[in-house]
Amino acid sequence: MPRSNARLACCLAALAALVLTLCGTPARADDGTHGWGARYPEPFFNGNVGDPSVTMVGKRMVVVATGPQINRAYKDPGRPWRYQQPVLTHRPKWAIAEGGIWAADIAKVGRRWVLYYAVPVAGLGDFGRCIGVAVAKKALDSFKPVGKRPLVCPSAALVPTAQDPVVTTPDLPSRGVIDPSLYREGKQNYLLYKTDGKPSSIRLLPLSKSGKRVRTGQDPANPSVELVRSEGVIENPVLARKAGAYYLFASEGDFARCSYQQTWRQSASLTDWSLAVPTVLLDSTITQGLCGPAGGDVVKHKGRTTLYFHGWVRLHSSKPKGMNYWAWNGGEKYGRRAMYAARLTFPGGVPTVKKYLTRHGPAAPQGVPMRVPAPY
Repeated sequence: MPRSNARLACCLAALAALVLTLCGTPARADDGTHGWGARYPEPFFNGNVGDPSVTMVGKRMVVVATGPQINRAYKDPGRPWRYQQPVLTHRPKWAIAEGGIWAADIAKVGRRWVLYYAVPVAGLGDFGRCIGVAVAKKALDSFKPVGKRPLVCPSAALVPTAQDPVVTTPDLPSRGVIDPSLYREGKQNYLLYKTDGKPSSIRLLPLSKSGKRVRTGQDPANPSVELVRSEGVIENPVLARKAGAYYLFASEGDFARCSYQQTWRQSASLTDWSLAVPTVLLDSTITQGLCGPAGGDVVKHKGRTTLYFHGWVRLHSSKPKGMNYWAWNGGEKYGRRAMYAARLTFPGGVPTVKKYLTRHGPAAPQGVPMRVPAPY
């Protein structure tokens, strides 16, 4: 090598060393920062977990999700996820046999476990659903539907009159009700749910102490109240309370597309959300490429608040589907919804993702369970 080139190489090497000394070693894309200038987070449960509802039973985690007959899985410390079926002993007599059961919610109310679910019914069109209640002694037992009529169902459905007949204004479609979500404040129980179609709305229904019926004293003709309305799609409502303020978490957009997003609103009142402004908590950009990150459930356990949400991934890996993916008209055969977890904090009263959680360390891909139930 000519001496001049050798001197130039030495100078360049010295300069590179100086830059590394001053600026530090560049961070790797998979260094565990999970989306903050790095890469998308890995799933907490790489199964099929659309619209997850998560609960803790001691150290065991149990999740129920959308599926043909409700999907359910559980995880013990140090053990892999396992599916546990069936969730329902049978469908209620007022439901029809065909069609998936959407966005179930599981919770312990008193000494029993209660399951709220949206099941297909006749009279509301192809995707019309109404909300029923089922109970079990344990979270992993088979749940038995209770009552001879739905808990919530529009009067147009061909079913016995529901406890809540969903009285709305004429400009809201009567396509059914979905996405039940239990909220408890002290000794009072409430059920949030979505009126399906566009426009869509979120309503709040006071429940009895057992959580199985409408609370005594409510107007039987119109026991629920509208909280929020959207000209588009708002769904998957979850209520939380922090430092005296109420937070309504919801999903907005088309659930089958990567543009689906998780939002939040804040209010000082449980029933008056007229001044609440929607703010995006999660979308494909914020999460560095997740497809449709939403459908979240907020769980407080041992002083920590965690958001469990879903996102569309490939059938046989944890890689998110591409931004043009549409899980409808056959597209659902080529994707599924994995479950993610994010630790939430509330600095200055603003819900904020502090970090994403995985079961195998930062950015570690997970294997797909051998038996993955169909998407919905």
